[in-house]
Amino acid sequence: MSFSHSGEHGIQAFNLHLNGEQAIPVPITETDPAYKASQEGRFVPPRTAEPWAAASKHLDEYGIVVLCAPPGTGRRTAAVRLLRTVTNSALSLFELDPEWSKPSVQPLPTEAAAGYVLDLSDLPEEPEEHLGSDLVRHGENLRKKGSFLVVLATPADWFGHWAEPTLPFTVRLESPDAKALVTAELTAHHLGERVAWLNETAFTGIWEANPSARAAWRLAGKLIQAASAEKIQEIITEFGDWHTDVERLLRRDRTRENDAQLLSIRVTVWAGALLHGGQRSSVIRAADDLLTRLGLPRTPANVLTDATTTSRLDAAEITSNGNLALHDAKKDGLPSAILRHLWDEFPTQHELLRSWAIGIAADRIIPAEDARLVTEALLRLAVHRHDRTVLDGLADGLVGARRWLAVEALTEAAADAELGRYVRDRLRTWMDARNPSAAKVELVVEICGGTWGVEYPALALTRLGKAAGRTDYGSVTLADAFRKLTVHRPAEVHKAVGQWLSDMERRQGDANLRRQTLAAFLALVSSGEGTDLILDTNSPETRLGIVHAWQKLLLTDDAVDVALSQLKQWHERFEGDPERRERVLDVLADIFTPPSLRPRLDILMVTEEASIHPFWTEVLVLAANRYRASKEESSP
Repeated sequence: MSFSHSGEHGIQAFNLHLNGEQAIPVPITETDPAYKASQEGRFVPPRTAEPWAAASKHLDEYGIVVLCAPPGTGRRTAAVRLLRTVTNSALSLFELDPEWSKPSVQPLPTEAAAGYVLDLSDLPEEPEEHLGSDLVRHGENLRKKGSFLVVLATPADWFGHWAEPTLPFTVRLESPDAKALVTAELTAHHLGERVAWLNETAFTGIWEANPSARAAWRLAGKLIQAASAEKIQEIITEFGDWHTDVERLLRRDRTRENDAQLLSIRVTVWAGALLHGGQRSSVIRAADDLLTRLGLPRTPANVLTDATTTSRLDAAEITSNGNLALHDAKKDGLPSAILRHLWDEFPTQHELLRSWAIGIAADRIIPAEDARLVTEALLRLAVHRHDRTVLDGLADGLVGARRWLAVEALTEAAADAELGRYVRDRLRTWMDARNPSAAKVELVVEICGGTWGVEYPALALTRLGKAAGRTDYGSVTLADAFRKLTVHRPAEVHKAVGQWLSDMERRQGDANLRRQTLAAFLALVSSGEGTDLILDTNSPETRLGIVHAWQKLLLTDDAVDVALSQLKQWHERFEGDPERRERVLDVLADIFTPPSLRPRLDILMVTEEASIHPFWTEVLVLAANRYRASKEESSP
């Protein structure tokens, strides 16, 4: 079974196998930043014209082109532009989100009149030797259908014998000219009068450095938001990441004291950046925690003989607004710049710094709102640095009462244009691991059942199905996640579960798939919305899968109690329902037709007062009649 995901630019069918190799097409719509930036009159091509012209030619000739460039060079925008201009007819555009153990062309879609973007950057290991030649053939097949594929790759890992067959259509791209890109963005936002600002001498150093597309877009955004030309120097300083200001805050000649005092000031600067806008007490607690991790004792005597809180904050140039502590509020982005500087300048201490920062967010003494400031700061850092280890740390470190912070942070990261692919991959690989922690399973379930899951149901459902196999039967968190998706995305949930049931029927010996499917099915029918969804099915195949799922649950030792409890709720809900009673009785009779399940039915029939439920008696009569009829049909 399959379902379709509709976008403004077309409809694409795809499968949702729990444990299969697949690549899910996510529509690239007009709201996508790359789509907007690729429009005629706004798009700025790479600096070197020859490779760009070759990229268009290769795509038309081979049906595939590899854009080899580091992230941040505008390569995704370039990919969308190529797909929008490669033919005279409009293509339905999709970004492929692969679900595979290793890159392969086998799960890639081949629909007609479609344009695909596939990011193969940062390959975890060398692909199979035949991947390059397979891509050549895949491009040929796409071209015959009027479809095309743009692969995004990085120079660091697109090499070797396996990549050699792709060399005829591999193009190394540079970023666009920074000034031209900023000019295009200002014009696109109807601020053409501000283009003259770019000729001022204050910008000379920036244009000479010719920063990456990512940096140029960031600069354009600041100029678009600027209140007036008087803010230009401030914008340029901020664009430089406040490097001079950060170095001044940390320099040795700011204190005549020893290394311990210097370290105390630096630690307070960093803690203030991590908790910018948080309680003064939280900043000091975070600073003391880092000093302790660095081996400086913070016994009561040490604390009381140290400088006062006010003196420590003053030395770090952190001001107070009531009970709140802030770095210079006039320097927008300074706290984030301080943290980036910390990570950039002390690369050997990343593990210590991650542990410290996440430990502060997890500290129950730190107020919840201050803890949120920490996770938001770490998320910005992770996005800027493309750092997956920060995200892993959030998942492992924020557990129990603070798990909601990890859910918030990773939900936002999963939808991020740059980091999203890595976060989504993490959610999947965590569930594919041999023994994921219960905390990680709960985290994945909550993320998939939240706002991200509603926006990207295909991606969420595969991860939710895998997570189901890691939960106890009857998990309240899992049931709630399926309920939320059922309310907002009923068609996708119905077809996904129907497909899982079909897969389970075909692959009877796959114990892992059986466990995942049964847990997911039980979670689905644990809500009224989920029950209604499966009872309304008109597919004989899906109905048979539903019956078999109930039968397997009733014969599974650690699931039977939860399954019986749910069937009791069906009894209470539908016994007096004149519209649905007969339909439910029909399903229940099929479930209990095999005599091996009669002991389970006996449990349901007898009340605590030792009387017999007429509802379940009716089920028994119907089931017995069906069993007898089936035996008569099979007898010679």
